[in-house]
Amino acid sequence: MLRFEDLRVRDQQTLDRDFFNRRFRLIAETITKLGAGLDSVNDATDNLVALGLVRVNEVLGPLLAKVQAASENGFLVARSSTPLTLAVGLETTLTIADTAERDLFTPTPYVLISRDADEAANDWAILRVQGYNRENGGLAFEVVALNGNIGATVHNDWVVSATTGVAPAIMEAAAQVTQLVETAESASTLAQQAAASAAQVLATGPVTSVNGKSGVVTIAMSDIAGLVAAIAAKADSNHGHSIAQISNLQTTLTALEGLAANPDGGSY
Repeated sequence: MLRFEDLRVRDQQTLDRDFFNRRFRLIAETITKLGAGLDSVNDATDNLVALGLVRVNEVLGPLLAKVQAASENGFLVARSSTPLTLAVGLETTLTIADTAERDLFTPTPYVLISRDADEAANDWAILRVQGYNRENGGLAFEVVALNGNIGATVHNDWVVSATTGVAPAIMEAAAQVTQLVETAESASTLAQQAAASAAQVLATGPVTSVNGKSGVVTIAMSDIAGLVAAIAAKADSNHGHSIAQISNLQTTLTALEGLAANPDGGSY
């Protein structure tokens, strides 16, 4: 390596051709060595860049592919073909097979599961997540709510959505609907009881209204229009009539007496 002492000029030193040539040679050799070292540095730099690109391709390439696949399929969404028949209270596990979905999927405490079928738009269920194994894609859960025909039979076209806000909202709405149904059922029961009580009152209790009267009704003759006058016009049950009050009775009796006193045709 070139040193300053190699180039120092001393007092009374002869400045001839050898003086300058020796120093120029040292400078030229040093520059040549620096060039060789720079080439080595450039080679090392190129190797480092190449190695870095390889590592980027090895590490970031698959990750970018997963991110791209997840962006195409939807973030926080995973699919499973595990055959299951869902029912409220069922505790089981389904498997997420796709590697990209398995690695990126992070379930929330409650997830929404539906079917990847056009005719099942209204079929869904809410699952309470019990555990998730990212290595094998196993999602353990308990079914807490069903809607539509999703639990009618075995299905294997599941779509799981990690929807933290949606699932509790659906559960709250379902609870409200359940409460309304229970209230309606209770009102229906009370109405049936009231109807039965009313029927019993009609069968055994006082009438509602008779001739304008309500409650326990007592009917007198005067309460029925025209009844007193009609009865007064009728004859008494025990009564007698004179001969003159019976039409033609006296004339008929007189004729009979005459026939008895002077009969035609002899005696009897």
